[in-house]
Amino acid sequence: MSTLATLPLVLCVIMIELAIGGAFLMWYLDRTASAPTGFLKLTAFVNAGAIAFAGILIPTIPRDPKVGLDVTALAAFTQVLVIVIVLVFAQLVVSFTPWRALREAVGIITILAGMFDLVLAAVARPTTPSGSPFDVFALLALPLGALALGGADAAMLLGHWYLVTPKLSTGPLQRAALVLAVAVGLQLGLVLVSIARGELSLNMETAFVIAAGLRIGVGLLMTLAVALAAWWTARMNTQASTGLLYVGLACAIAGEVSARVLFFLTGAAV
Repeated sequence: MSTLATLPLVLCVIMIELAIGGAFLMWYLDRTASAPTGFLKLTAFVNAGAIAFAGILIPTIPRDPKVGLDVTALAAFTQVLVIVIVLVFAQLVVSFTPWRALREAVGIITILAGMFDLVLAAVARPTTPSGSPFDVFALLALPLGALALGGADAAMLLGHWYLVTPKLSTGPLQRAALVLAVAVGLQLGLVLVSIARGELSLNMETAFVIAAGLRIGVGLLMTLAVALAAWWTARMNTQASTGLLYVGLACAIAGEVSARVLFFLTGAAV
């Protein structure tokens, strides 16, 4: 199976991760009643743009069994994606309303539908020799990727509100950075499981070893360090924390791209 054949699926999944992770952080911070309404609207716009791009990629998703992916699971994945697109845009609409209960209800439905869609994508991956399509660690990989990538993006967007509202409580920014740190920490645990099970090793093809190194070194270790630094710095200097979250987002993107290429080529839970 070639990397080129899986690239549309990789890009589609990354866009869904960004949108659903952003939807989660919106919902989580909105429940505290301290998230700026402007942040909710901006993040909802970004999420809608990401999910729209994922929708554009639907016709390019591999449908040939020769590619090595479960085409039945991919068919279900694309069908559910249409529903997720509608829900993400619904969350955008309700972000302009003053009813927090409504925003929370639409948000949790959107998150659950998006996570389910990501699980369907995970089922479609090629399985490892000792694994199964429903391996719990592999099924967790994409939802955790959503929390990390979407969380990094939404946290970075939140940081901008402190430039125009200096007296805003630092609590939301600290919580956003902590969500990112926890998500990346759990991802690191998944990678350690993959290494222990022999799914990742130095015996892989050189390109896979390089991708795994990028995933671990940049996508996990650097992102985790930056997220913790952003959490610690937020209480003292929100501008510095926002700058760190920019770096964290770049690291998370690099890590997710390499991880999803590995995931859909080898089936390793990364």
